[in-house]
Amino acid sequence: MIDILLATYNGEKFIDKQIKSLVTQSRDSLNQDLRLVIRDDGSTDNTISIIKKRLEYYKKKRENPIDVLILDDKKPSGSPSGNFTRMLSLSQADYIMFSDQDDMWYRRKTEETYACMKRLEEKYGKTMPLMVHTDLSLMDESGKKIATSFYDYQKLPREDSLAQLMIQNTVTGCTVMMNRAAVDLLKEAPASEMLLMYDHFAAILVAATGKIAFIDEPLIRYRQHEGNIVGAHAADSVEEYKSRFSFGRAKFLKDMDKSYRQVGYIVKRYEDRIRQANGQETVDLMKEYSKLLMASKVERMNFFQKHKVYKSGKLKKLVQLIWC
Repeated sequence: MIDILLATYNGEKFIDKQIKSLVTQSRDSLNQDLRLVIRDDGSTDNTISIIKKRLEYYKKKRENPIDVLILDDKKPSGSPSGNFTRMLSLSQADYIMFSDQDDMWYRRKTEETYACMKRLEEKYGKTMPLMVHTDLSLMDESGKKIATSFYDYQKLPREDSLAQLMIQNTVTGCTVMMNRAAVDLLKEAPASEMLLMYDHFAAILVAATGKIAFIDEPLIRYRQHEGNIVGAHAADSVEEYKSRFSFGRAKFLKDMDKSYRQVGYIVKRYEDRIRQANGQETVDLMKEYSKLLMASKVERMNFFQKHKVYKSGKLKKLVQLIWC
């Protein structure tokens, strides 16, 4: 079983197109059942009614529709991480995928991601925590293409090293598939420890205890609009400069503190499994990074230089070195 976990909240503007893209995923090469699991986090608009209307239409038109489960949970979690962790706690599927409410998936996304996951399992075994993620294309609010590749647009590295992931997330949650071993590990942590975003926490965890694979192809159309919790500007563009400096040093330091603390939570909770997977050196690296919370600027600079822990992109690296 593959569960697609769709978190919704006041998404009436875009949810219909996303639901359509999810329920029409190609299944020709899947040897797994596919199910869409939806949990709304207390929407006050027409999100739920739009979802139900689309699903009714879909079931009438399709001979072999995928299963859909709408979770009846009236207590809001208050955050995307909280919403997704609640769904994780209920899913018993062999594989899970995360979905946002305002994007659109290409029809082959599930099949291609699953094929990559099976190759990983053949190489490393099902008991190892495994994650697959992909590139994305970008569109604006109206659906007009902004960029073909999110990774090129943001000048992101295509290799998922732990050192890079600790300081900067390069794994976009809405592109992810995780196997059961990774999900079971992630379920041990509460949403309160996912201080930046659930996908960032999950990526660090899997990088420290298992393996991550990247599909260098956009399999999602990511919608960029003013309501995005995490937005995207072209790396080193004027908009990127304005965005970075408008938030100011205080916001930067607050986010970095969350980064140090988040890694501290991970190494404290999973230390034995990190050591078993990647040795004491990896445990020491993560502990040293988490201690930067109380370190001086000189100590932080020395750590970054020693371990080559830098944000990608000239501007992000410059801001890191000046403001750390």
